[in-house]
Amino acid sequence: MRKNNYNSPRTRPRPRYVRIADSVARDIESGLFPSGARLPSLRVVCEREGVSLMTALAAYRHLEMQRLVVAEARSGYRVAHIATVALTGPPIKRSRVLPVHGKRSLILGDVLRAATDRSLVPLGLATPDPQLFPLASLRRLTGSLLASDPSLWARYALPPGDARLRRAIARRISARGARVTADHVLITVGAMEALSLSLSAFTRPGDCVAIECPTFFGIHDAVKAAGLEALELPTDPRVGVDPARLDDACAKRRVSAAILMPNIGNPTGSAMPPERRRELARVLTHRRVVAIEDDIYAELSFERAAAPLLAEQTDVPFLLAGSLSKTLLPAARVGYLVADPPHIERLIEAKRASTLANATLSEQVAAECLESGLFDRHLRRLVPRLHEGVRVLARGVAEHFPAGTRTSDPRGAFMLWVELPDGHDGERLFWAARDAGIAIVPGSVFSLAKGLERFVRLSGGTHARTERALAKLGKLARDSACADASAS
Repeated sequence: MRKNNYNSPRTRPRPRYVRIADSVARDIESGLFPSGARLPSLRVVCEREGVSLMTALAAYRHLEMQRLVVAEARSGYRVAHIATVALTGPPIKRSRVLPVHGKRSLILGDVLRAATDRSLVPLGLATPDPQLFPLASLRRLTGSLLASDPSLWARYALPPGDARLRRAIARRISARGARVTADHVLITVGAMEALSLSLSAFTRPGDCVAIECPTFFGIHDAVKAAGLEALELPTDPRVGVDPARLDDACAKRRVSAAILMPNIGNPTGSAMPPERRRELARVLTHRRVVAIEDDIYAELSFERAAAPLLAEQTDVPFLLAGSLSKTLLPAARVGYLVADPPHIERLIEAKRASTLANATLSEQVAAECLESGLFDRHLRRLVPRLHEGVRVLARGVAEHFPAGTRTSDPRGAFMLWVELPDGHDGERLFWAARDAGIAIVPGSVFSLAKGLERFVRLSGGTHARTERALAKLGKLARDSACADASAS
């Protein structure tokens, strides 16, 4: 076995010029340097940071690539004359109990087909660009594993899964503040199976499950498949679900479980502060609500990934569902569930009654990536590029979209949640964009009822054609509003 080089991806320093650029970007975003303001000269940056002229210049050029600053001949650098408007609150004001129904299936099917259509610019895809993955290293690693053990093609991986992989996952979760071992981990076929198994093991048909609004549309499908009702809770695009609102909802109706994304929500990119997360855990424990934490984007946090809910000491089942699909191996479908051993046994029984086994080769590749240090090295390169991609998205929306458009301020991953002005419609923009060769996701698929018609989700996980596509998309949005005004 190779030496374990595990190290938290956020504990090693990033290049100095990137850290300087990030510091300036935070100052710009906080308003310290407003639109059009002159930035400190390169000489001042060199003296203040104790770096060379080349490092200071690299920092400003990094900001220039993100379109946060502009260079002026013989005048240094200024903040770009573009101002984004951030979302400040949840778009839906009330919690609502809804049966899961199929009226969204028509548009959702078209959305998924567009997302996988390689002829379209993928501004809606929920995975990073393939070129951002270590494809050559993965090819060599896979070949080496098969050369040393060709029987990998001929064996099942039965639950709870490969022990080496479970140990590696347990170490990563433990590094975030939760005391877990390999016995706390069950390997699944992606995070979606992890969510489905959790519902199957801890709810009964007809039960009520609290979910965020907006939230990943696959959660709606999992709730529907389990024969459950959904209680939609409005989610603040910055800090997630309000624990007091969940408590109030539980006082009025029996809630069996809650599917939550406190660490980097989808589609908003929200991140729940520590005290709010602890209060959420207290409410869940007091109300005896099973917590199913969708943790799939936590490793893509722009800061150190926060402690999961299961770090809190409680006798109520707290489950964590994760996956390598968004970070390293989209096609391998390696997911996992983390919970106390008695609950894992219950989940293993549910796994045996559904897919039974996993792909052996996928588990072996994942284990080798985590243990060899390849995954951490990859994350150290990937996360800054995704952060840059989100900034490019936000600046492009501010420059090209209609006046009054508002955006989220993601704390991680690669998605931007966009609210169009009054008179605009996300589904109509989806159709127009698809016809123009661009894939996006309309906001309506992230809820079970009306309220998100003016929203769209964009992806910053790809760079090659993003800027040109954003300019075209913004024009489509402006033209759509003009056409509506003419028609009325």
